[in-house]
Amino acid sequence: MDFFETRERYRKKEYRIYISLVIRVAVLLLVLWIGWQWGNFDQKNLYDTTKNELDKTQIQLSQLNQNIVTLIQENKKLAAENTISDLELEDFDKTLSNSIKFLLESDVSLEQIRQSLLAISSPINCRKLADENLAVATELYTGSESSLSLFQGGLRVHIDGAPYSQGNKNNPWFDPDKDIEVRLAYLGGQKIETGKLPLKLVIPAEYWLLKAEITESNLRGYVRIMFEQCSLR
Repeated sequence: MDFFETRERYRKKEYRIYISLVIRVAVLLLVLWIGWQWGNFDQKNLYDTTKNELDKTQIQLSQLNQNIVTLIQENKKLAAENTISDLELEDFDKTLSNSIKFLLESDVSLEQIRQSLLAISSPINCRKLADENLAVATELYTGSESSLSLFQGGLRVHIDGAPYSQGNKNNPWFDPDKDIEVRLAYLGGQKIETGKLPLKLVIPAEYWLLKAEITESNLRGYVRIMFEQCSLR
């Protein structure tokens, strides 16, 4: 065997090695591609299945929420009917009983309804309890004179107002031509009213109500507040 034959033989052998290597790499890539496609297919199926389950769960949750809302409304309606029945209002006044029933179903408490009815009642036997001057707090001025405590702390009054448009630290007083905010804090609740002077407020109790009238005062930066207690029976 001469040199050329030997070189040709080794060259063919190298070709076979390269071809075998290429085939192996191609087979490996094909296997990887098939595996990736298979995994992607499984992942897509899993995603679709999970999405379908979530959609079903969401629909069921919406239906449950709707059922809960319906049950709550039915419970409110039943409670309102029981209250009307206990008060024996159906035989007394159908319109009044329907109005109270509607308010009860709208989450208005019976106590609120009672106090509102007392507030529009015609008070009798009123007597004056207090007549005080109270400083109106503004963005430029506030102090202890802006709060009033009456009836041994049973009622606290605070009034906020808007300062004059040209107000400054030397002229911090409130503008009586603009709205004031009156806050009444008392046992069992709080009342906030906003309006222009003169302003009238009513705080209903069980068998009486407290009337407050707020007017301008002769003192600069103050208002006059008068309280009366009135019987309802």
